[in-house]
Order: sequence, then structure tokens, then C-alpha cells
Amino acid sequence: MKYSDAIGFLNSLVNYEKLAKPRNGFKLDDIRNLLELAGKPHEKLKHIILVAGTKGKGSVCYMLEAALRGCGMRTGMFLSPHVSTVRERIQIDGRPVSKRRFSHLVEQYVLLVKKQPVSYFELCAAMAFETFARAEVDYAVVEVGLGGRLDATNLAEPDVSVITRIGFDHLRVLGGSIGKIAREKAGIMRYGKPVVIGKQAAVAGWELEHEVHKKGAVLITAAKQVRVWDIRTSDTKVRFSAFGELGAARFSLPLLGRHQVENCRTVLAVLGLLGRADRHIRLGAVEHGLRDIVIPARCQIVKQNPFIIVDSCHNPDSGQALADVIREYLREQVVLVYGSLRSKLISQTVKPLALWVEKAVLVRPDSPRAAELGRLRHIFGRLGIPYQSADNIKSALAQARALTGNKKPLVVAGSFYLAGEALQCLGLATGN
Repeated sequence: MKYSDAIGFLNSLVNYEKLAKPRNGFKLDDIRNLLELAGKPHEKLKHIILVAGTKGKGSVCYMLEAALRGCGMRTGMFLSPHVSTVRERIQIDGRPVSKRRFSHLVEQYVLLVKKQPVSYFELCAAMAFETFARAEVDYAVVEVGLGGRLDATNLAEPDVSVITRIGFDHLRVLGGSIGKIAREKAGIMRYGKPVVIGKQAAVAGWELEHEVHKKGAVLITAAKQVRVWDIRTSDTKVRFSAFGELGAARFSLPLLGRHQVENCRTVLAVLGLLGRADRHIRLGAVEHGLRDIVIPARCQIVKQNPFIIVDSCHNPDSGQALADVIREYLREQVVLVYGSLRSKLISQTVKPLALWVEKAVLVRPDSPRAAELGRLRHIFGRLGIPYQSADNIKSALAQARALTGNKKPLVVAGSFYLAGEALQCLGLATGN
């Protein structure tokens, strides 16, 4: 099968990420049946780390994978959504699978999908399990797509479950309260197995602890397991000291934002647990693995002097984190290119940025779920942020660059879709 045919088949499936209306219900019957037909590849994996949450789960996955690879492990990583290419969703040893391997995977599953139809996301998850089993990875790091309890990835049996910060996102699907969202995320917990919980707001923390006891899981609180101190931000890095089960070390992450320290604390707590049974997981190797990490579309620096930063920034916690990055690293107002999906809490996301935006260029991401420009104009006007509009990302970037005068920082934010489009226009996409 040609790669173009493989992409065509995948795109022919129902893709809830791109439907104009949110998904009404979830069930695991279809993906469970498909995996049965495929020989249960998810049951052939050695070690699985399942990561859920609202904020930081992608960064935690990237850090876990890089650290384990630094320890000499063979790694698999499943992510969603992708930024530049669907092949990003299935990675071996830190690299997206090749077009050839991806095509072979789709070809293998075509007949199975005709027997048991599944969605775009479900097929990607099944192909990831298949790839990891064939590659005999030592560790599979699996990012939960939406929620947890009824997500396709939850059919895997994790050695360790991880829940990063929970906030308001996907309210129409997961529920209108932090408590309801937390209960859905808690669905990835397992009886007798550890669950590492990152820093949480009080309500989410209480709900998660209740679910831990209810499900008989073993609670590991990252903040109690790993101590961090002496956080310093400078240039394009964040540096800090940490002490946990693996020992003490000074870390230097080539990432923007103090929020990445909390993500790394969670990662170190997970690695401390795994290190009890795996002598290959050592602190020096972990630190080395994290030293050159790159996380696409998470306050990603694509140019310096002047800065161009691309960030997904699609919920209120992300908005606050981006505002903190601008305040601490850039220390001046920026020109913002912004576009969002209409299901998001746009006003709450943009509000923390208002003080730091000199002018915004508003644009619709290439998605049927994109927020209308009229709504964006209303929100930005109410927040007192000067704005202008563009028809597409190419035009938006050109307008923004003209506004910066090649002196002021330029920030792209609001959606993974917009981030991917921007990276492609800037010549930094990883390929189709």
C-alpha cells in the first residue's frame, strides 16, 4: 500500500477530533473487538506507562520517553493529537515511524477494520500497540486521548498510571465540573498498581485521592516523592535541583516555563518507582536523556533574535503558563497570532495574556471546529486587546511579522491545529 493510500484510508474513518460537533458517547466495544481480531497486541507489551490529565500530559510523555531512552531502553510512545504528521502519534526510540512502516500497518489493519469498524483515533491506538509489540519495546509511554475511563488507550494494562494537572477542558464531553473530569481521568487507575499524581488544585486532588482509595490503587503524590528547589530561568532554559528515590541532581531543561519543573517532578516520581525493579534506570542517565529534549508546540522556540514561539495553548491553565513564560523570559509585550477551536474556553484562556499582547492577529485554524472570527473579535475587544484578522495562517504570520518590525517577539497560540500549520509555514514541520 502506498503512503498516500494509507492516509486516505485513515482519513476515511470517523475522526471525532475534526467533527464539528463533540462526540455524544464513548464505548470500548469496537476497539476491544478490533484488538481481539489483531491478536491482542496490547497484551504483549512488557511495560506500559499510561498518562492522563488536562495540562502537561504531552510534556510528561516526552520527558518519560527521553529519560528512558537515555537509560538505554527501547521506547515506544503514543501521542495525540499530532502537530505536523499523523506518524508523530506512533514513535519508536523518539522518532515517528517511517512512511513505509506506517503504510504496512494500515494495510495490515484494513481487512480487520472492515470486519470491525473503528474511529480514526482507535485505529491509531491499535496500530501503536501493534508497533510496540513488534519492536519489543522495553517501555511504552501512552498518552490518553480524552478523559481516561472510556478512552481506547485504557484497554492497556499499565504498570504505572500517571495523572497530570486537571483543569477545565472538554467540558461538554467529560462533565461541567472539576470533580466529574477528575473521576473520568481516574478511570486509568488499577487495583494494586501505583498511580502518580502531579500537582492539582484542591478539588481535583481530593477527588483523585477518593478515587485512589475507591479503586484500591497505590497513591504516589509527586510533590511528596520528589523535592525540587533553586529554580532558575534564563535564556532558553529552566534549571532546578531535585531529590527523589533515584537520588539528587541538578537538571537543565532546554524548555521554557516553570510549569515544566512540575512536569519533570512527576516524571522523576514515575522513574523512581520503575527504578526499584529496573537497575538500568539511573539518575545520571535520566539527566542526560532530558538534557536535549524537544517538545513540539509547547512554548517551542523556532527562532531567536527576535523570538518566534509556537505554543498549543488551548485551555485556561495553558493560557496562564504562556503568560508566565512571556513575563519571565521575554519581559515585553508580544505580537500574538491566535486561533482556537470553538469548544474551548477562549476568554478564560486569553485573559492571562491580555497584559502581554501589544496586538493580535486573529485567524481560524484549518478545522471544521474552528472558532469563528466574529467570536474571537468580540472576546479580544472585550479584553482590550488590539487586533486585526487574517484569512489563513500564512497571511497571519506575514501580518504579524510586519507588526513586530523584526524586533518584537512573535507568539503563535490557541490550538494544536494552528501550531502545526504555523510550523509548516515556517519550514519546521516533520513531514506529512
